[in-house]
Amino acid sequence: MQHATTTGTTGRLASNADRVRTRSVVAASVVALTLALTACTGSGHVQPEAAERSIVSAVDDTTATIGGHWKVYSEPTAESCTEAADDGLTYTYILMQDRPRTDPAKAVAAVEQLWKDRGITTERYRTGAADPILGIRGRGGPATSMDFRADARRFSVVGVSECAEGSAVEERRRQSTSSPTP
Repeated sequence: MQHATTTGTTGRLASNADRVRTRSVVAASVVALTLALTACTGSGHVQPEAAERSIVSAVDDTTATIGGHWKVYSEPTAESCTEAADDGLTYTYILMQDRPRTDPAKAVAAVEQLWKDRGITTERYRTGAADPILGIRGRGGPATSMDFRADARRFSVVGVSECAEGSAVEERRRQSTSSPTP
């Protein structure tokens, strides 16, 4: 059974195609951020626990700045910094907000200020679609990369931590054995 709901003030119907488009945009963001990880060195100056804490803090502070109710799209997940599985690890953490109440342009401006205050170099962008999605990406500070995407239907924040010493494969194995099973 297909459900349709109205969104925004335009009265436009949110179809399954709109939902697929939004999910595709999020997936493309994750892929782009993952590709950025090849610049990591795995130098070992950061411990894995510190890298995870710092990216969770950066993402949570970003969502607190915008306000509203956020859902975890992906818990902090260990990923390899480079093609070599034992050449350091990063954590990727993703939160999403459906039907945000904040104006996308105002949200981008607030995130830009927060990130600059945290030592993150920022760059604004806008998709070329007829109904453009606004966004800002950042590098530095506690992150290899950060991305905030904002449109009237959904906001998303993706954070990728600094590269830490260790192996993502070993970290995922450790997490899976220490996690309680349902």
